[in-house]
Amino acid sequence: MSDKAGMSNPTSCGLMSLNCNKAGMVGLDKEKINRVIEAASKGSKFFAKKQSDQARIDRQVESMRQALASLADTQLERARKEADRVVAELRADRDLSRTIVHVDMDMFYAAVEMRDNPRLANIPMAVGGMGMLSTSNYLARKFGVRAAMPGFIAKKLCPELVIVPTNMDKYAEVAEVVRGVFKEYDPNFAPMSLDEAYLDITHMVSSQGSQVTPWALVQEMRAKICEHTGLTASAGIAPNCLLAKVCSDLNKPNGQYQLQPNSQDILQFVSTLSIRKVGGVGNVSEQLLKAVGVQTCQDLYTMRGELRLLFSEGSSDFYLATSQGIGSTRIEPPEERERKSISTETTFRDTSDREGLMETLTELCKDLAKDCKDKSITGQAVTVKIKTHDFKLKTKVSQMCQFSNCEELIFATAKKILTYLLDSSEEQPPALRLMGVRLSELKDKNDPSLKQKQGNLLAFVRGECPPSTQVGAKKFECPMCEFETVNLSLLNTHIDQCLAGGHSSDLTCAEPSNSMAKEANVEDICPICDYKANCLKDLNDHIDQCISNTPVKVSAKMSEPCEKAITNIQCDLKEVEQSSDDDMFADSDQDISEECESKESIDPKYESLKVEADSSCIKGLVKTSSGSGSFFKDKCSEMKSTPRNDEKSILKPPSSVKDSSFSCPVCFSSDSFQSEEDLSTHVEECLSKQEIASILKSEKAATKHSIVSKKTPASSSKRKSEEIVGSYEKRGKSSSNSKIDSFFKPSC
Repeated sequence: MSDKAGMSNPTSCGLMSLNCNKAGMVGLDKEKINRVIEAASKGSKFFAKKQSDQARIDRQVESMRQALASLADTQLERARKEADRVVAELRADRDLSRTIVHVDMDMFYAAVEMRDNPRLANIPMAVGGMGMLSTSNYLARKFGVRAAMPGFIAKKLCPELVIVPTNMDKYAEVAEVVRGVFKEYDPNFAPMSLDEAYLDITHMVSSQGSQVTPWALVQEMRAKICEHTGLTASAGIAPNCLLAKVCSDLNKPNGQYQLQPNSQDILQFVSTLSIRKVGGVGNVSEQLLKAVGVQTCQDLYTMRGELRLLFSEGSSDFYLATSQGIGSTRIEPPEERERKSISTETTFRDTSDREGLMETLTELCKDLAKDCKDKSITGQAVTVKIKTHDFKLKTKVSQMCQFSNCEELIFATAKKILTYLLDSSEEQPPALRLMGVRLSELKDKNDPSLKQKQGNLLAFVRGECPPSTQVGAKKFECPMCEFETVNLSLLNTHIDQCLAGGHSSDLTCAEPSNSMAKEANVEDICPICDYKANCLKDLNDHIDQCISNTPVKVSAKMSEPCEKAITNIQCDLKEVEQSSDDDMFADSDQDISEECESKESIDPKYESLKVEADSSCIKGLVKTSSGSGSFFKDKCSEMKSTPRNDEKSILKPPSSVKDSSFSCPVCFSSDSFQSEEDLSTHVEECLSKQEIASILKSEKAATKHSIVSKKTPASSSKRKSEEIVGSYEKRGKSSSNSKIDSFFKPSC
């Protein structure tokens, strides 16, 4: 029966039609087998999906036939000329100097099981499950049982069929033995799967001269495989990979075929070759090609004009090369072959349990990450593939923030994709039967371009971010001990250690200077109230509280210093009250009054701080108190937001800083700051080196005589407040040139 007759619609679903071009299946009653396949499949979700796909292909075929009928002669003539030009280039570049061998193990999985269990040798058997078969022995193929066929259909074709579960570990172990033999003949052989590989034996043949022929070498190699494994292999010998693969299937099982490196012999060989015998031409391509009248490789050349117009340029170039028997002559070993992606997938019983699906996804991501790490591969694009219970396939890809092979990052990205696919499904909840995860856009882990990439947040939290390796990276210096580092995060941690009064050995690589360390021990005294702090951080916090009039319960000595602090602040505020800003913060009077009342009830130690403040003092207190330790930052923000006018600004820096767009609000430095980052670094250095302390300390002597005794009768609290305010006014007049005063005082 001819191929054309066999495709005359023996079944309503061409996608399920039997491929009789496989080894061991020639001469079978194709129509009868197709009817059994259709009857066994009807009513199943698998058959419904195949019918849906076949309907789509039928529409493509019909559309292609209509397009073929509408082609004009002039179009075909131009297309043929273009195709002839491509064929001429292909013939000119034909390489017949190589000797390529394609070795294919005979029914590999089944042969391994038959070797280990001789009782299976003489009965029809297959490897796989009721869902899908991986392979079958030659006795089973006589009934139409083949690879990629559902097991329940195979049982209909051959009721005596014995199905053995797959054992991939055992097959991989045997494959390693076979590959060991391949290395003896070509160290750079290219394995295509566990049971097949390409070898280039050109150099081995030429090195031994005329004493050894390619035929003899391949025969010797097959004998060694059988000796080491007890399994048979078939081989094809040809000038390129395309022809070698076709030749390896001609004398199966346990045979070999050689095509001589001659152009005429090659053209004669391919002229009668069925298109389905060519690697890369499957069921769908066969249906489309037969729709335009292509049955053999000779027809590919005869219909070259039509193929050029109806198919894409890439497809038509492949068909033209196949018509001339031209293929690749280069064998790429796995380590040199550019890998496009790496993936893993699994099939399971239909389930809609989302928790179970997430567990399956976790295992897939774990396996994928392990494979990537074993191969030192990273990737950026994650693709999740699912197949629903009705065999509908869906995929979605998403980009990770960086190239990675981290299991957690891959899973986090894949989880979002899977959640989207499940939530957007028309059927709720969707039932799946297959899931896969793929990582693409791959790069080697040691690729230099990856070293300059920014680390992801997950890696940073886990402490996996490598230190900066950029040449000329900006270094940051600790204002306390002159420690330098290029890592800003490390610098911040180091400064915290300095402020805490100690240095962590794993954070610093240089010891603090002796002078700075000594100064930190000597100057840990509040310049306002003589409070002795335990460490510099404690001192800074205390000074902030003194300035903002917020008492802190540090020790039992706090009552006296805080009384002095609030007295001085109130006196200063009375001066401020005399300005024209009386109503600026009037809306907050009630809040501050409540705050004063709450302060009086906080602790009995602060009973002496009760002062009958008049309304003007309260208004001034509202204006000055910030309630936090960030007074300087608030003041800077206030200065920037104040519109410029003819009056004096709140803070007028020296004229020497006019050329600079930024100036330090603490020391009025005339240095030029090119950016806010430089200014911020300078201000932090001023504060950390106790610029405030040094300014206030210079005024300490002038204010000591104005401090009244800590304990006075409650009836004289008002008089005490007035005396303190007056004393503070005198001190303010005597030190009107103070930098701190010029900063805090508003202009008149």
